[in-house]
Amino acid sequence: MPFSEILGQETALATLKAALERDEVPQVYLFVGPESVGKTTTALAFVRALFGNTPVHNKRIGENQHPDLTRIAPDGELTRIWQLWNRPGHPTGALENLSFAPINAPRRVYLIERAETLNEESANSLLKALEEPPRYIQFVLCAPSVTSVLPTVLSRCQVVRFAAVPRETIQKALTARGVADAATIAAYAEGAPGRAFRLAETGELQEQRGALLDLAHRIALSPPIAAFRLAEDLRKLSAPPKVKKGEEEPEEKSSRGDMGRALDVLATWYGDLLQLSLRGPDAPILHADRRTEAREAAAKYRPEQLAACLEALFKSRRHLARNANAQLATEALLMKLAPRT
Repeated sequence: MPFSEILGQETALATLKAALERDEVPQVYLFVGPESVGKTTTALAFVRALFGNTPVHNKRIGENQHPDLTRIAPDGELTRIWQLWNRPGHPTGALENLSFAPINAPRRVYLIERAETLNEESANSLLKALEEPPRYIQFVLCAPSVTSVLPTVLSRCQVVRFAAVPRETIQKALTARGVADAATIAAYAEGAPGRAFRLAETGELQEQRGALLDLAHRIALSPPIAAFRLAEDLRKLSAPPKVKKGEEEPEEKSSRGDMGRALDVLATWYGDLLQLSLRGPDAPILHADRRTEAREAAAKYRPEQLAACLEALFKSRRHLARNANAQLATEALLMKLAPRT
């Protein structure tokens, strides 16, 4: 994908283009921003530009077969030292060829796709390479924030920041691709084009959305004592979808990631209920196809209760992102979502 097709990252692209035009590219970049906003996509577009945007280079980069581009992804939850440097019983470390000049490109590029997963050992082993790389070496690290990488690594990087993309921009791109429910998908994408395109391609959102909205409607009609059963249903509905053979694992695929997206669906539902409660039965809502159920559910809550439900959902999402116990977190959440007389 060329720079021109990357959505909503004008500031980051301007920084990279200026460096390329001046031929003053820092040898170590750190791209920071939320998941799926385009960091890795931009990194690959940057490599294409660095290599000259020739058809041969671009084809090999797209097929992940370019001899001068090494992509380093985590092994499970961590990027480990044996992935970088030779260790007994493991494949050749990716950085062992650091002293070799590139084969047929101007630079040899190492793309560390999730630098936040470097453990202390692997991160510290990188420091000298980042501080004094050979002149033909280019590093690009990607991470969700500057605080998610070790300060010693951060100090050796030129930071390029990526922002959430406006909903309207994502919706327009989805519409241009012929996606029928572009507005709904754009709303769930939370400013992440990669997430939006994946949801559109897999149909994952539509499948999960219907079941979750059915559950949300049940919550409004159930007593607080039903919270434990409803929490179990929520966890089942949030199980990660199976990846088909030959498909690439999504960047944010994890049980916690899927629970987070499930809570996002519930948050949009409670946002609709709050709109109906405050502005009346004909208020504009995201789930317009569920207006009848939403009106029925909204009648079970007072506006301040709906606001509290939204706050509870946001807090639960943050707690789960910090490795809170999923069973305890969802049970506590469902107790708070139950309507009170």
